[in-house]
Amino acid sequence: MRRLIAFIAAAIGVACASAGAPPGGPERRVPPAIVSITPDSGAINVKAKNVVIRFDEVVSDRPAGSAAQLDQTVLISPRNGEAVVSWHRTHIDAHPRNGFRPNTAYRVTLLPGIVDLRGNVIKEPRSIVFSTGAAFPRFGIVGQVFDWNLQRPAIGAYVEAISHPDTATVYLASTDSIGQFEIGPMPAGTYTVRALIDKNSNHVVDRGEPWDSATVTITETRPTVELDAIERDSVPAFIESVDMLDSVALAVHFDKPLDPRIPLQPALVRVQRADSSELQVASVQWLGAYQHARAAQDSARRADSIKAAAKTPAATPPRPAPPPTASARALPPPPKPRAPPPERAIAILLSTTTPVKPGSTYVLTARGMRNLVGHDTVLTRRFTPPRPAPKDTSHAKTDSLKAKPDTAHPPAAPVRKPPR
Repeated sequence: MRRLIAFIAAAIGVACASAGAPPGGPERRVPPAIVSITPDSGAINVKAKNVVIRFDEVVSDRPAGSAAQLDQTVLISPRNGEAVVSWHRTHIDAHPRNGFRPNTAYRVTLLPGIVDLRGNVIKEPRSIVFSTGAAFPRFGIVGQVFDWNLQRPAIGAYVEAISHPDTATVYLASTDSIGQFEIGPMPAGTYTVRALIDKNSNHVVDRGEPWDSATVTITETRPTVELDAIERDSVPAFIESVDMLDSVALAVHFDKPLDPRIPLQPALVRVQRADSSELQVASVQWLGAYQHARAAQDSARRADSIKAAAKTPAATPPRPAPPPTASARALPPPPKPRAPPPERAIAILLSTTTPVKPGSTYVLTARGMRNLVGHDTVLTRRFTPPRPAPKDTSHAKTDSLKAKPDTAHPPAAPVRKPPR
């Protein structure tokens, strides 16, 4: 017992005398680095059954972000069953569920989400290409995916290219930090390219997830495609509300975006009074364009009134500011889709001879208001523009009472001083 106590005391003394870094060294603040990927990128006649990705440290078996499991952090293109990923502390193995096909070129992409035990996450994708045959196809598809509604690049969007007529062959990709992607190598042919902002990383279009698709034919060069992802469904749009902008202008709001290619014209809408008599429709416009034109007119009128009221001579213009230095220049804005976001509302302009009267009830009928997948139906909405609120005269009455002289108590006569 005495020997044990002496040994423990000596150990404590040594521990107290050695003041250094805690076990394991200083805390790491950088994500895991990829040491190697097997097979090598560009290799041909590959016979391996797995792609092995090695890291410079132990990684977690649970990824970060929207991916629920490691199988969702690897894309193997073309698809031959879902990717199967196994964890081995400092490396992971990946292969298609049905194995690699012979004489096929593959692109394997490690998606962002691998995390180490300290929470440092790999945020950039990494891809390699190899072939189980003796050569690579010459073609591919490049492009960019945008969140159409938000007008910005879709980062990490899931992209697939389905071959025709062999729809069983599906090539996969993911977008980078500016929404760009590359699919291939792949042979010439016709493909349906679809992009999905995959919120739950299950590679399936779920309700409420934005997507877009396009048909691409590869002949002699790599085509470029832009995909504008937005929520799309087969249910036609319905009228949410009808608002009175003024006596001859109505705003009609729908519950989902409309096809921007709709040829808006008076024949598409009908406005009737309660007795079924019709108001004359002069034109139909997108509400955004109508509001922009009105704002421009108001701005021009204000500018004219300011010019007319100005009587002083124009001041000497200030000297231009010096150009910013290279370090002070702002970064270029992120890219935007070519098309503006689709609208959810139209403006109906009526003839001045048939204005809308507040307090009266009307029936609006609209046809041809297609949603983004081309579906529409006949829409009917009854609406009653509200009457203007009556003016609040209570303050005016109070003010008039305050201003009225008080005759019940006349002012006292001034006190006169007696003569000396």
